[in-house]
Amino acid sequence: MAEVTVYTTSTCPWCTRLKDFLRAEGVSFNEVDVGKDPTAAKRMVELTGQRSVPVTTIGDQIIIGYDPDGIKELLG
Repeated sequence: MAEVTVYTTSTCPWCTRLKDFLRAEGVSFNEVDVGKDPTAAKRMVELTGQRSVPVTTIGDQIIIGYDPDGIKELLG
């Protein structure tokens, strides 16, 4: 399975929903809190061109926002 990373902030309700969804699906993921890590926030903006969270990367694929169907499709 491709590595899954979720860029979040501690105040984002959609981030919480996304993490809960991934846990319910049994998907292991790395969480990066861009609110606490300015370097990671810069990396996320360079990667996506956006400042909004959540952002999920699955391998080299990017999903912006809460998109469980898109995540399921990429995870196959």
